[in-house]
Amino acid sequence: MAEPYVIKMPQLTDTMTEGVLVSWEKSVGDKIQRGDVVATIETDKAIMDVEVFREGYLSGPRVAVDTVVPVGEAIAWLVASADQVRDTSGSSTPQPVAETASAVSSAPQPSGTEVVPPRVPGAHPAPRPQQGTASPFARQLAGQQGVDLNQLQGSGPAGVIVGADVMSATARRSVPVMAGARVPEPGVPGDGRAMSAIEKAISQAMEASLSIPVFHVTVKAKPEALMRAAKAHKVSLTVAIAKAASQALAKHPLVNAAYQPTDKIVERAQHDIGIAATTEDGGLVVPVLRSVESKALEQLQQDWTPLVERARKRRLSPPEYTHPTFTISNMGMYGITQFDAIVTPGTAAIIAIAGNGPEGMPITITADHRVVNGAEAAVFLNDLKKAIEHPESWLETATPIPEGDYDVQVLVIGAGPGGEDCARELVENGIKVAMVNNAPYPGGECLWRGCIPSKAWRAAADRIRDREHDAAMGLQMGTPKLDWAQLEKYRRGILQTRGEMALKTDQGMKIQVLEGTARFTGEHSVEISGKDARHLSFGACVIATGAPAFVPPIPGVQEALQSGAAVTSDTVWDLAHPPKRLCVIGAGAIGMEMAQMFHDFGAEVLVLEALPRPVAEMEKEVAEQLMKALAHNSPRLQVLTSVKVQEISGKPGALDIHYQVGETDTHHACDLLLVATGKRPDPSALNLPAAGVTLAERGAIAASATGQTSASHIYAVGDVVGGYMLAHTASQQGRVAAANLLGHTARYDAAKDSGVTFTRPQCAFVGLSLEQAKAAGMDVTEVKVPMSIDAKAMMTGETDGLIKMIADKISHRIVGVHLLADHADLLVGEAVMMVSAGLTLEQVGEAIHPHPTQTELFGEMARRLLSRLRRSARAAG
Repeated sequence: MAEPYVIKMPQLTDTMTEGVLVSWEKSVGDKIQRGDVVATIETDKAIMDVEVFREGYLSGPRVAVDTVVPVGEAIAWLVASADQVRDTSGSSTPQPVAETASAVSSAPQPSGTEVVPPRVPGAHPAPRPQQGTASPFARQLAGQQGVDLNQLQGSGPAGVIVGADVMSATARRSVPVMAGARVPEPGVPGDGRAMSAIEKAISQAMEASLSIPVFHVTVKAKPEALMRAAKAHKVSLTVAIAKAASQALAKHPLVNAAYQPTDKIVERAQHDIGIAATTEDGGLVVPVLRSVESKALEQLQQDWTPLVERARKRRLSPPEYTHPTFTISNMGMYGITQFDAIVTPGTAAIIAIAGNGPEGMPITITADHRVVNGAEAAVFLNDLKKAIEHPESWLETATPIPEGDYDVQVLVIGAGPGGEDCARELVENGIKVAMVNNAPYPGGECLWRGCIPSKAWRAAADRIRDREHDAAMGLQMGTPKLDWAQLEKYRRGILQTRGEMALKTDQGMKIQVLEGTARFTGEHSVEISGKDARHLSFGACVIATGAPAFVPPIPGVQEALQSGAAVTSDTVWDLAHPPKRLCVIGAGAIGMEMAQMFHDFGAEVLVLEALPRPVAEMEKEVAEQLMKALAHNSPRLQVLTSVKVQEISGKPGALDIHYQVGETDTHHACDLLLVATGKRPDPSALNLPAAGVTLAERGAIAASATGQTSASHIYAVGDVVGGYMLAHTASQQGRVAAANLLGHTARYDAAKDSGVTFTRPQCAFVGLSLEQAKAAGMDVTEVKVPMSIDAKAMMTGETDGLIKMIADKISHRIVGVHLLADHADLLVGEAVMMVSAGLTLEQVGEAIHPHPTQTELFGEMARRLLSRLRRSARAAG
């Protein structure tokens, strides 16, 4: 960076034209890394961070705190070296808040000054005029007002069409002008203070609302049933009301629509409900609860809790408060008996909820008459009243096992982790269960083709790798030599023992274990073919049939699989010996685990991945660091990305893989091909239409977070429903399905799930990454430490990797942990408890971790991040 880089006032909201510099988080001369927060600013909605995505040193001239800076103007500079830093502050352009306010109130505004109006969702800037030019503001306003710029004469410099020209055109045809054209007001005696940015935003929104023709309708609803339901589901009444409103909006989509100038109506399928909330300083903000129509109450509460915390501190980001489709204002807690709310541009309606009285809770709708007529509003309110008074009609509740003369109360199809855990949970509660399994022993893919056999190989590979550290510790134990026959005998012995143990346990618990395959013949019946063939009727059913390996349509791949020249993750377990030259298609978790294990067994391995980066399911930096580690600890392992495999030819032991990288075609010779392109559900043999069960994308069974399918008495869990295809995920989903069948309310929460990829070092995660959390509307930050600073890792020569912790800035709740470490499978256990229990940085930082262990890194990270957040809070006042 030869030239100084300008750090500008960013435009963080659609309506933002200027910002107030609230605090400097970095000092002049500080070294700045990519992604560092250098300052905080107040926008028209909230206080937000200014991040810099370059490296350098912070330099003056730097504007002073409490200075108003127009969008796009400099607030500081970034220079390449410390000797270039200028330790100066102040700027001739921006002015302090008080001075700016005084100047605005006492001096006439220059001609052509343009104030950006509130953005109308769905409105686009008008096309550029065929002759001449128009300012960006004029184009935006013309798009909102439906004005043809070709019909206007510009009054700006050199004939440029400016916003005033568009406003004049709208006035001539009697179209109400939106915010920005202020009506002259009478003078008010006294010395006024300048409005804050949020007060100005509210003022402008209220002015814009004056152009909307509105009416009011009121109904009274008794909220007691909804209160009980909210308590039972452990959610706030606010969230429950939002979900009830969504039920009514689904029946009356016009209430969820908006007027768009000129003479258009924007209809929205999603229910993004804004809920008015007061801030700690007495202000008002409207955080938006997104996609209410598609989320369960518990998930909405998880979204709302951190959202309202940030709202109270005015720390919302633009996606968290912009563009609601419907709004709720609840002043009932203040004892208000009735009031009207104000509908603003971009929405067609708002409801005002007053305090509960003898006749119920008054709910008044204010609606835009251009979109919603009186009858529509009245029927909407009546449907909302029904949803509030009878929540049992729409709440997702546990579905008890249907009663009837059935052979079994519950049939479980599949005996992998999901099916087996579900069956055991049910029989422990006195339910009669039959479990159909397509193999002699339970365990499914996890035991026979996945987790357990692959980790037996991994354990052997780890022993080989551990010998690499012996010499550094002064040990001479010789070069390890692999006896494949003995390893396979050892591995198969583990599988057989665990399979026999599982069957003995299931039968001892009185689960009726049937060997065969099941096919639905009706809503409550199946036909079982195989060893224990029979017809069976059931009250409820749980489908847990897993998912087979997916084989992409590559020319020659099916022939290679049939001849044994190629294998999948389902068929790799019958090898007579490990290959000397292995090609792997797919660099996901399965592909990378297998690739490195066979490398450690002595093979030369080439991995071909179609995506731009390997292990794409892992957090980005963890994946990047893994590849760096592999580059220096697995010299015979090569990974190529963005590859298109074009053809496979040859025979067992002599395969030719034809592939393309960019514009280059090339070939690779190998002994064996492993197709590791993931798994994909294939429930076609179940005859699901006979049971009334529908499918989602890519053959997966459509199921809710409770496991319930489109047939209320049939549940589906594990790989067959897609998502995380992990054994422990299936187990949890199986237990959730059992709980709901027993009459309890339980849900699977993917945001608290975890996983481990058994490479060396291992990848592990629990919860959300920084990107996932931000995409979910959370205001989060992260801290990370390299394993190289850990004493225990140095002792064992296992210094590759890092640990990252993600936490909410306001609540300090830990929402995610991501690891790359040799013992991540052990370390992630503590991280699982942090995220699952919703622990805070304070709780983890104050916990006493033993030394020397790698778990003490969690406490260190929590304390470090907590200190950073506290410094930022102090700087922000």
